Amino acid sequence: MSNAEEITTAEAPFDDHDYDCVLQSTNGVKFHVYKLILSLMSPIFKDKFTSPQSESQSDKSSVPIVTVVESSAPLRSLLLLCYPAATPTFDSLDDAKAVLEAAKQYDMQAVLSRAGDLIIAQFLPDHFLDLYALSCRFGWQHHAQTAATRALEIKDLGRPSNGFHGLQDITGADYHRLLVYHYQCGVIAQTVGDSLSWLPPSSTEMQLQMWKCKCRLVGSAKRLEIGNIGELKVVPWFAEYLVSSGKELLARPCESTIMESKYYNQAVIEATKCDDCRSEVIKDMDRFRTLYIAQVNKVVATVELATS
Repeated sequence: MSNAEEITTAEAPFDDHDYDCVLQSTNGVKFHVYKLILSLMSPIFKDKFTSPQSESQSDKSSVPIVTVVESSAPLRSLLLLCYPAATPTFDSLDDAKAVLEAAKQYDMQAVLSRAGDLIIAQFLPDHFLDLYALSCRFGWQHHAQTAATRALEIKDLGRPSNGFHGLQDITGADYHRLLVYHYQCGVIAQTVGDSLSWLPPSSTEMQLQMWKCKCRLVGSAKRLEIGNIGELKVVPWFAEYLVSSGKELLARPCESTIMESKYYNQAVIEATKCDDCRSEVIKDMDRFRTLYIAQVNKVVATVELATS
């Protein structure tokens, strides 16, 4: 701390007048805390408080002052995590990482666990690869699974990329686990279109235009299992859609792939060339896509990220 920096007292709840210890940050902010709470959360602080007081500074009222290596921002978040009723938010993922490093340094296992839950909730949508790395580093298998599932949105995961800033924080084995998981999900998602035996056994779903129209009887049309009614010929444009969308799912096995597939529109356009398909294709393809997405999600959910 430079001479120009003044020593100040932290904001509530760390300005209590009944404190029995002070933690002082590197930028001169004093946090009024309680030894009991810190001792319960950290064996490091417990040992520090049981050591002779002469080894620490003390203020005018003989309350021990412990100078720590953290600045006030991460220290405040760290201390809030020690209080069950307090829930900090992090300004950035880097700030959250600084809190994790502090919790690790002080061996605050409960804080690490709670911080992991909060960090995943706050940063998962935009930082799932970095959160996968953090989860592997701190042994959060369930969070690693969650982040790996979101990483299915990345097409051809494994190609050179500048988007994985946390790669240096994990082992090659952890990265390989992620690649294997992505590939296995892609393989199983691609197989969904090989057979439609998973379609629900309702008369409504069984009468879709793709296996009802007479144009399916022209030439060597592909045959597929349809629900529980057996093998039927399907119209050529639909068979092509299943094959093409399956290849897309192999590279990017997630719901967005089906919703954004260019082959969906191509199939609909091709279907309008048939007088019988034209009137029903938009409604029937939309209904099928909803079922298709649900089945892909279902089979992908059966794949588990390998444990480290």
